[in-house]
Amino acid sequence: MTSPTARQAPGFQRFRIGGLLITALYDGYVPIRADDLRGAPAELVRGRLAAAHLPEDGDPRTAVLAFLVEGDGRRILVDAGSGTTLGPATGHLWESLAAADVPAHSVDHVLITHLHPDHAGGLVTPQGLAAFPAATVHVARADTDHWLDAGRTGRAQGVQAQIHRDAAAALAPYRESGRLDAFTGPDVLPGVRALDEHGHTAGHTGYLVGTGRDTVLFWGDTVHSHTVQLPYPDVSVAIDSDPARAVASRAEVLGLAAREGWWVAAAHLPFPGLGHLRGDGSGYAWLPASYAPLPDAG
Repeated sequence: MTSPTARQAPGFQRFRIGGLLITALYDGYVPIRADDLRGAPAELVRGRLAAAHLPEDGDPRTAVLAFLVEGDGRRILVDAGSGTTLGPATGHLWESLAAADVPAHSVDHVLITHLHPDHAGGLVTPQGLAAFPAATVHVARADTDHWLDAGRTGRAQGVQAQIHRDAAAALAPYRESGRLDAFTGPDVLPGVRALDEHGHTAGHTGYLVGTGRDTVLFWGDTVHSHTVQLPYPDVSVAIDSDPARAVASRAEVLGLAAREGWWVAAAHLPFPGLGHLRGDGSGYAWLPASYAPLPDAG
């Protein structure tokens, strides 16, 4: 019999950054295999993983995270987790929100970095209904144009075909209710700016919230394997739609975040996925935020 004390703590952690209250939310984990990391010798990739006390064939428990941003009377969710798309190791965002005492109907906006299932699958319930019934969903038009295109969907095979189907299902109730914003410019909402990061997908987007040193960049899938891709930013991942462009976007985003001193909220770095970047030789080092009491607002 499992001891009741053997259960993990609820998957949320809060931070106050400037006037923003940010909650990191754990959805689960996915494997990132060494063989899926491209652009560096296999022995280098496996050596980096081993040096981080991970299996040489890959990190079997790469985190899947989303983030809630509260400020100016709004609740904004950045990415929506996996829902039922990727099996029982994921899809725990709804539990994390409940543990954080955030009702799904209180979310005003959902910003989707891209339409891969670990970021958009949780937009809908297992019955296909809107999981966030009062929210408007915002996603770059380049991504909706790609994943909802009937011609591409018809030609796609295997994993790519499944991503097309999952993306269409995730957006369906919001399209039907007129609560899908497929945006084309940098100004998404007051105080929220889109940062073009295309390459991983056609419309992969980061979101900038806040000002000055209190700016937070929610960067989606800029990095999948921090152990490998931060010291070696030229390494791509097999799921990249355009590997060369994804590498270029990563170089731009990592450099910008480090130079500007922004906070970074990263979907696939270890929970809670919030921290800063520091230049380290030809790559970067991750400086994670630590657990601390939550200061009062103001």
